[in-house]
Amino acid sequence: MYGCALLLLLASLPMWSQTGSGAGIQSIGDAVKNEDKINHSQPIYVVYVHGINQVGPGDSLPLRKGICKYLGECNLTYLGRVYADAGPFAIDQHPPRITYMGMPVWRTQQEWNASSPFIDRYRIAGRGHVPIVVDEYNWWPLVYPSKCKWLVPNDASLTGPAKIWIDVCSVPGGNRPDPDHPGRYLAYSWIGSPEGAHLEHMPRHAALANRSLKNGLMDWGIGDAIMALGSMQEILTAGIRQLLRKTIESAGVDLQTMKPTDAGPEFFVITHSLGSYLALAAIDSDWLGPQNPALAEFSVSPEDRLTIDYFSAHATGFYFLANQLRLLELAGLSAPTQPPNDSLSAAESTGTKPVSITHWVDERQAFLQHHSSTVPKPQIIAWSDPNDLLSWDVPDIEGVNVVNLHVRNSGFTIAPFIVSPTSAHANYAKNQKILRRIFKPSPKP
Repeated sequence: MYGCALLLLLASLPMWSQTGSGAGIQSIGDAVKNEDKINHSQPIYVVYVHGINQVGPGDSLPLRKGICKYLGECNLTYLGRVYADAGPFAIDQHPPRITYMGMPVWRTQQEWNASSPFIDRYRIAGRGHVPIVVDEYNWWPLVYPSKCKWLVPNDASLTGPAKIWIDVCSVPGGNRPDPDHPGRYLAYSWIGSPEGAHLEHMPRHAALANRSLKNGLMDWGIGDAIMALGSMQEILTAGIRQLLRKTIESAGVDLQTMKPTDAGPEFFVITHSLGSYLALAAIDSDWLGPQNPALAEFSVSPEDRLTIDYFSAHATGFYFLANQLRLLELAGLSAPTQPPNDSLSAAESTGTKPVSITHWVDERQAFLQHHSSTVPKPQIIAWSDPNDLLSWDVPDIEGVNVVNLHVRNSGFTIAPFIVSPTSAHANYAKNQKILRRIFKPSPKP
């Protein structure tokens, strides 16, 4: 009875609602129009960070289609792949000493090379506009080994095999090297072909829907979020920082000579799901997540600090397509470092500023003090589908213009009882209302 009441409540929520102030927000289309007006050739840079459940590259495709539709820039050039390749991610480095239940995640240097995060870079131009460069960040190679080696095989014997995930982990014909980057791989077999064939023929024990949810949502999806809260967080955020450096350098910025407050390219960040949490954690130089002494090589380096400071200062804003900030910030619960003070004001005792946002806000505000801007302060525009099991509104944050928008993503529906939670979570980048808000210039006043 209570479950039906909850579903009826979700079904009654508005199709589109908004919380927070929309004043002063800027779309990527506005940035293009402003740059066109002053006749500069500076491209607009868009960083896209995928979320949980990712299978291979290409997740930015709907966003690239949105640029074409709402800005008319349809001349797309693929500029190639750029790997994280410095420090612990260099091609000749040994894998980190990280284990799962006593077993090493990466056993060989080859396995570690196959796990390097990378950028797929696209340049989009047309209609005389300044070009847009889309850097699609792919961090999924870092989480494949753990899921493929342990979760997928073990659940094959418990619930039954999931062919889709076994095929992802067991590449037909074996490893596929990247011909443009010796030592890297376009696809890697974390499960050997004989084992994969054996797993696919195991008996099925769980009911179809339960098995699908367990194999997909839990093993392949939630497994990513759980890893992001442990020691893997240090590796994931270190990889993203290296990719940020590649993005900044491709924009012609010399981090050794340019200061964060210097004029320069602006960056827009679009994230899906867990990508919002990881992106913000990566650019916080004071991040106090799990600190494993065995992973010291992944800590914030001097080069990382230059990257973090510059990118934070020049990041105009974030577009969150679903996010788990409210949920994952629970992992940061902590006791006060000072004795309780009963004289704290209500604002001080209830103020909200997630730790992973502080550095971006401070650097961006310092940059705006040196330059006039149409954006008065850092902005976060966050979309959530009420039927999405993995999205929460972003709380009000001091110093940030936060706008929460509620939408309905298309998907299987038996109204008013159920809407496909998978489609509700996966279809944000296909929602035309969302794409229009991100890419279409604002109407003239």
